[in-house]
Amino acid sequence: MVDETVSHYRVLESLGAGGMGVVYKAEDVKLARTVALKFLAPDRAQDKQTLDRFLREARTASSLNHPNICTIYEIDEHDGTQFIAMELLDGQPLDRMIDGRPLTMSRLLGLAVQIADGLDAAHALGILHRDIKPANIYVTARGQAKILDFGLAKLTRERADSARPAVSQLDTELLTTRQGVALGTVSYMSPEQARGDELDARSDLFSFGVVLYEMATGERSFQGSTSAVVFDAILNRDPRAPIELNANVPVELERIIARALEKDRRHRYQSATEMRADLESVRRNHESGGVSVSSSSMAIPAPSGASWPSASAAGVSSRSGMRAAADGLSRSASQPAQGSGHAAVAAPAVAAADRKPTWMLALSGILLLATVVLFVQGRVRPVVTTAANDTTGAAAETKEFAAAVAPAATPDVAPAVPTASAAIPPVAPPAAAAAAGRAATVRVAPGTDATAPADGVTGPDQLVEQMRIAKAKIDAKLYDQGVADLKTALSQNPTSTSAPAAQLLIASTYNSQGRSADAMAAYVELRSKYGSSKAVAAEGTYRLAELVLQSKQKDKEADARNLFSEVVTSYPKTPWAARALVRRATLEERAKLRVTDNELQTSVPAALVSYRTLVRTYPNADGNEVALEEMADLYDDLRRYDLAAETLQDMATRFPNNTRDAAWRAGELYEKRVKDGEKARKAYMMVPMTSSRYRDAQKKLQK
Repeated sequence: MVDETVSHYRVLESLGAGGMGVVYKAEDVKLARTVALKFLAPDRAQDKQTLDRFLREARTASSLNHPNICTIYEIDEHDGTQFIAMELLDGQPLDRMIDGRPLTMSRLLGLAVQIADGLDAAHALGILHRDIKPANIYVTARGQAKILDFGLAKLTRERADSARPAVSQLDTELLTTRQGVALGTVSYMSPEQARGDELDARSDLFSFGVVLYEMATGERSFQGSTSAVVFDAILNRDPRAPIELNANVPVELERIIARALEKDRRHRYQSATEMRADLESVRRNHESGGVSVSSSSMAIPAPSGASWPSASAAGVSSRSGMRAAADGLSRSASQPAQGSGHAAVAAPAVAAADRKPTWMLALSGILLLATVVLFVQGRVRPVVTTAANDTTGAAAETKEFAAAVAPAATPDVAPAVPTASAAIPPVAPPAAAAAAGRAATVRVAPGTDATAPADGVTGPDQLVEQMRIAKAKIDAKLYDQGVADLKTALSQNPTSTSAPAAQLLIASTYNSQGRSADAMAAYVELRSKYGSSKAVAAEGTYRLAELVLQSKQKDKEADARNLFSEVVTSYPKTPWAARALVRRATLEERAKLRVTDNELQTSVPAALVSYRTLVRTYPNADGNEVALEEMADLYDDLRRYDLAAETLQDMATRFPNNTRDAAWRAGELYEKRVKDGEKARKAYMMVPMTSSRYRDAQKKLQK
């Protein structure tokens, strides 16, 4: 068919063949544009079922005009064979992009928001795709997601001209019996689709959740050697938690996936709009480097869904023991936790918290011994600092890091370990650094220029320049050369105020290479030498905890919890403290810790203290909306309906545009559980006009 003219298209080359058709690249001679022509396979051109599906794809997709849905130009016939003229895409299918490896979080979240937007557009017109899977999602060279293959699409019952069951026996056979694609498609089916029940938009959202799982982990969520095994997994079993397969998965993304994979669709996301809002929130937080907790609608999944520690109803990802957060922060003179309850963890938990990781003690000892030997040989000089170093606030360090050189762009496939955002401080005159109380103290002989380096110690400007050169090599993937340059520069400038950032860059480079052992050693050295540099030490400790969590050492989760706790208690004013609080909560929930809460005078899930500490100590943290909602759920579980209602009302006050109907839920609790009509009325008055419950609230107020 190559070089033939079909209608007003000149066929240029074959692009590939699938189970149902053949696709060619062609030129539209009328409009002078390149298109893709999809023909029914010759051996299937007379098959009525296949032809119906082919025509359905063309008619359905052509009714959709959206940047994340492949555009259909027309359907026509050539020599008795139907063909579709469609948008020609330059890129690769999502399944080829994943190829058994997780995507980077930036790429994943960017594509996920686009896919959700495309589904939202289709669902808004009452169109269900019914075959969402990575092979049906194309990623262009410019990073744009395109949903393909609407061959199994249909109108929902509300939009269909005639009502009939949404899934027929024929549809199920198309999904499960075609050789070569059976398991690939079955693996992405929703439970109701597997049972042959009537479908709605929530079925596509389940399939999208399965796709998100694969994007985040590189593995399919439901696997098996036969269709029967896969069906059983979809209907009755939960996949492994994404964070167990990829420690870079944010807690909030894991929650989104868990909610999308609810087996009972009543507890699943109810619309693509809602799911897109959560994904967009996580994406914004990820890009800003903040605590990546969605400010939208991540509700706690019911027990029927994925029962991961970070998402189960019994304990949500951030439901954790918060003894260090509650007690440590309340003892901190720099930032007390006003009003937070003090909690005491049961004896086993205390033992775990107090135990120091053996590997850390050994490694610290080795580093200390090496430092002593080098000092005796005269190769390392002691760092003499001014008293101002001890009083410099974390705000100045944070500002310095905000002006940092951006890290190298990450590849599409996530590295085996998280990449630290090592910062290179801006060049500043030594005099200015001294004025800020951050310059190293150097003895100056009488009559010598006070700004000149002495005793062989070069000024901080030289280290900054050396770091920039090393960073350029690292960005060019000359990792070993870059690290060697950094180590040499550090040995020549041990007292430079830029030394902590240089050490962090060494560790992060090892991190991005997947050299976990070297990265861990570099982070330990960073903590040992530069603990007074709060912003750097906080990030180094956080990154070390992530690496410990990925290691195979015994008690790795307990050790990681201890490190996250150290960030919270030792560096409470840094941006890493709230983030560490959330990550530690995930691990403590995994251990199902409970605490005795002094505020309630009873044993409670540790998450209650965790979220309360986050909300009260870090009132501006990005995770507060979710924290308030989950606090309300926990209070409700404890039958403290008054506190649950107060928490929801606080959420509605602080986040008036929330999509979880906080004000309505508060009013319901006040009215039905607390039996306080006046408070219920005040809560109903807070329900915004944008809420689906607004009219219901108005009716309540008119009574």
